[in-house]
Amino acid sequence: VSPTTAQAVSAELEEYLQPEDQILDGGSSLVGVESTIIDCSKENPSILRPGAVTAEMVEQSTGIIILEAQEPRVRASGSHKQHYSPKARVLIGKEAQSGDGLIAMEGVLTPDGANRLASPKNNEEYARILYSALRQGDDAGLARIYIDPPKGLGLAVAIRDRITRASSS
Repeated sequence: VSPTTAQAVSAELEEYLQPEDQILDGGSSLVGVESTIIDCSKENPSILRPGAVTAEMVEQSTGIIILEAQEPRVRASGSHKQHYSPKARVLIGKEAQSGDGLIAMEGVLTPDGANRLASPKNNEEYARILYSALRQGDDAGLARIYIDPPKGLGLAVAIRDRITRASSS
């Protein structure tokens, strides 16, 4: 799971850090999901990995139509299915059971006994907190995390991409 705080970076690199090493803490990531990767090596650019910068944003600012990738995306960083997988098993669109974690938009009810890990109010907040919520579930020793993915286009596409990858194990 991608680190989005200095504490998460420190935990991830713990075995490699020397006493003189320092990690600068600039606060939590403002975006959460990583950058968009666009393949411009062909006549028609295509998205290899969706991110916070959407195809619509690029099209609006450049006038260039951006296609969805038609070939396997293994060329791009973070393309491997398990790149975003936490230790806990991630299940999409199912109801959380007692003792399980839950990530869902604000307003979605939490089943009795489930551990609410995050309640984002909108897609921007969802993108910002997704990785930290997955880490929180791992830190709590949860075996399963249920995720209700956001609907729609734009940033929701990138969030669903990361959730789908997190569920691949």
